[in-house]
Amino acid sequence: MKLSAVAESPYNDDVISSKKEPAKTTTMFIVFRELCFIFAVFFTAYATFINTQPKVQRGAPPAPFFLHSSVRDFYQGDLTQLMQEITHQHYAFVMYYAPWDADSQDAKDDFIEASLFYGDKVYFAGVNCWEPSSECRLTFKEVISPFPQLVAYVGPGKAVEYKGPHTADHLIKFLHSVLHPVVRVNSAHELWDLRTVHDAVLVGHLNFHGVISGLGYQILYDTALRLASRDHERHIAVGAFTHLGVNRLLGLDEKPTIVLYLWNQRMEYQGKADVDSVVKWVMVQVEKGLPELNSNTLLSHMRGGAVMVMFTPRHPLASIIPYYHLLRRIAMNFNFCQNGTQMHLEDDFFSYVLQYKSLYPSGYERAILSAEEALRQKCKVRRKLRQTLTHPCKSTTISKWDNMTCFSGNQQGFCRTPSYRLKIMEYSPLSVNEYSSDAERVREAHLDEKCALLERTPLPIIPKESPYIGKIPTSCQTNKTFSFIALDSSSYNHLANGLGLQLPKMKHRTSVVIFDNEEVLKLNTTEVTEKSVADLLRRYLAGERQRPLRSAVDTINFHNSAKDKQEGESVDLTELNTHTFDSFALNQSQNVVVMYHSPYCSFCLTLSNLFLSLAYFLRQVRSLSFARIDGELNDLPWQYTVPTYPSVIFFPAHRKSESRIFPHKLPLNMHSLASFIISNLRNYERMTVMLALCSRWGPNPMATSEGEMCLKDIRMVSIDGISDMLREYRTYLLRIQLCASCPSEGFLNLRLKSIFGVLEYLKTAHLHLYSVTDISYSVSYLEKMQSRINTH
Repeated sequence: MKLSAVAESPYNDDVISSKKEPAKTTTMFIVFRELCFIFAVFFTAYATFINTQPKVQRGAPPAPFFLHSSVRDFYQGDLTQLMQEITHQHYAFVMYYAPWDADSQDAKDDFIEASLFYGDKVYFAGVNCWEPSSECRLTFKEVISPFPQLVAYVGPGKAVEYKGPHTADHLIKFLHSVLHPVVRVNSAHELWDLRTVHDAVLVGHLNFHGVISGLGYQILYDTALRLASRDHERHIAVGAFTHLGVNRLLGLDEKPTIVLYLWNQRMEYQGKADVDSVVKWVMVQVEKGLPELNSNTLLSHMRGGAVMVMFTPRHPLASIIPYYHLLRRIAMNFNFCQNGTQMHLEDDFFSYVLQYKSLYPSGYERAILSAEEALRQKCKVRRKLRQTLTHPCKSTTISKWDNMTCFSGNQQGFCRTPSYRLKIMEYSPLSVNEYSSDAERVREAHLDEKCALLERTPLPIIPKESPYIGKIPTSCQTNKTFSFIALDSSSYNHLANGLGLQLPKMKHRTSVVIFDNEEVLKLNTTEVTEKSVADLLRRYLAGERQRPLRSAVDTINFHNSAKDKQEGESVDLTELNTHTFDSFALNQSQNVVVMYHSPYCSFCLTLSNLFLSLAYFLRQVRSLSFARIDGELNDLPWQYTVPTYPSVIFFPAHRKSESRIFPHKLPLNMHSLASFIISNLRNYERMTVMLALCSRWGPNPMATSEGEMCLKDIRMVSIDGISDMLREYRTYLLRIQLCASCPSEGFLNLRLKSIFGVLEYLKTAHLHLYSVTDISYSVSYLEKMQSRINTH
């Protein structure tokens, strides 16, 4: 018997479908995984392709930087071509610049001006050392920074870097030092003249064999070039003696040697005969005696003792600055000690000048001014004659000028003055009397250069003559360390402002100040004379420390007023100065809060806004005043001077000697500043201040929950105040009972009465706090009651 198939059950279909679903899920997962892998490979390849492309697009092609024909511009950075052209020049001056650099753009015009002045003697060039693919950039990438770098080349193998200001006059002064690094000295008197002009003189006593200089002169010449790089103001002069016979007159052996003459001593070089050793030796010795120092070295002088600093304009091309020599004469008198220990008087330059009076005669500044005017006039005549005459040097009118021995007319005696010799020597490295007819063109070139320099140099500023300055105590008598420093008014104006000197208001923008690590002493006049400087030194040495105080109004754009737009009330902060500080801050009837700020303090602006907001909330408290003062521009007595900015000092009423400064360790916010003020008030004064602070939540404190909490805190403070006053009242009452008929009984009764008045006020104020609906009215009411309290 054949069995027939049984019909499929629906349960079998569910089993089959459940087996197919995992297979579909697995297939979809595999496909999704493959797609993710494909996308990952695609994005990786795309990112790799993008990263291979240059991120920085090449800029525009370089363009000429110097458009003037006096400067050869290698704007594409061709270093090889520049060096080839330099090798064919005796002197070259190169500026390595970056076209985008602001300092390079500022120095460009001054560099062009210097090229117009010395273009006939010096080869001027500029190189773009920023072009990425240029030869200059690839060679000096790690060397030239920042831009611009200025380098003078002497011949094919000597490079002298310039490190001074990028003004035309400073560049010309530097090039003059490179063109004439060594001055010829023929006699001891010329050496002393040279020491008058310069702070230090390095002299080589050499033996010349005809026109052959030898190794000694080469070392001296290279040393002079190195010093020109470090000393762009030419404080150190380099000279050469060509006659060893003068050595005996100067106390030296008749053999070649190098000697450094400072303002009070002479030192012979004993080291190796190479340039590096000589330069290092000179700089080490001169750093101790170089009068004009930068501001970074003033601290070391202050630590060693007091410092007299003169601020006076100093033109870079000026050879003699009368105000500077005035300071040197003061220093010479102070350092002159007649102790009989000098081996050679010529070693001590100060002693020589003071004894013989040959270089600083009375009124010599006027002779210098006359010399300057006469030389300028002769240069004008010379220029006009050269324009009209074919052979101006053969003219009988100017023949005396060519000989440089005397002038025509009533000026014949003037050529013999020391000031005239100084001026001639400064611009004439060679001795005029030894010129030969073959050196006519050299002499003419020096005359032209000298006249051109005079045209760019203003006349020296002459101080008022002081016939008698009196006797100055010497360093041996006072046994004090004292330094004398001269600084340029233009370069160090910020330092003068910090010392309290307003140079624009001073005559000739010149002033003198003495300061140490404790105090500053300034001149009482706006005009600097030799007598006033000597009096200032005498005042300091006599122990006077009373100094005139600066006073200036606020010049900073700080907000000093606030206004409520709804009520229309405003508050203004009082800006104090030196003259108004005492009358305001030390007012015995007022509690005063003073904020000290400075123009160099960036955080002072934040505190100023916070200080103003607090003053606005407390504007109705008449017994509390807020003020600000610029501590940098206004000098105050030492007890009112703060060490840091910003600072806040609280001066309590009737207790000014108990002033308090806000702790700098605390966070500076509204809460901490208000707590600082409240903590320094008396018990009965705190309630009005705290009540005024509740106005932050509206005029009616009962309208907000914050206002109610504020009143609750004031009530707690008033209860504590009442408890403290009751305790003090019982203490005085017990003292009166124990001190029957003692001398202090009257004072104790008076004090007991005063405490009772305070208790009465605190009780009334505490009860009033339960019915406050208008803060402004309540503050006024409590202040009226407070004014009736007898606090004495």
